[in-house]
Amino acid sequence: MQIPDFEIYTPGAESGWQKTRSEVLFANPHVGVEKAFFTTPNRKSEVPWMVVKRKAAVAIAPMLEDGRFVMVHQERLPVMQTMWEFPAGQIDTAVTRESIIHTIQNELREECGCALHPDLGTLQPLGWYFPSQGFTDEIVYLFTAKPVCVVSRPEPDGSEHISDVRFVSAGELRGMIAANAITNALTLALYARIAAQGLP
Repeated sequence: MQIPDFEIYTPGAESGWQKTRSEVLFANPHVGVEKAFFTTPNRKSEVPWMVVKRKAAVAIAPMLEDGRFVMVHQERLPVMQTMWEFPAGQIDTAVTRESIIHTIQNELREECGCALHPDLGTLQPLGWYFPSQGFTDEIVYLFTAKPVCVVSRPEPDGSEHISDVRFVSAGELRGMIAANAITNALTLALYARIAAQGLP
């Protein structure tokens, strides 16, 4: 598969921003807490802030040849709820185009048992978003994958539990969003980007 050309976010690229110093208060393989000090375009004195560090991630809207979206019903322990979501996952290595594509392919297979169609499949990058920019530096890269084929049962890793996979039309997905049946940021952000670009 040809790797599509897309931009990768660079922290601090906007003029006038600088992290002047920082101290790691907590770190494990999944999350870190950092006390950081910044100067900004409008504040030249140091501004202290607690930043939760997270790996970058991907979120993918898989679509079948008939236009239906593939969604997973995944348990989310922090909020003690099983949620309908698009497949998503963290990038475990340095963030490059290649590592992003590799993560997308893995998450499609692991979470919904899908793969891009071998002849017709394409990935369309839709930019990125910040899930909670007031306290974490986490960034999620957004994509559509179409068409996809179901090739296996989901194979979630040991920390995940996926109870169901569902194929929904664009109209059904909009109805789920309107009825507050979808409440997770990654699915809402990804569908907002899809809708804004005039896709189904």
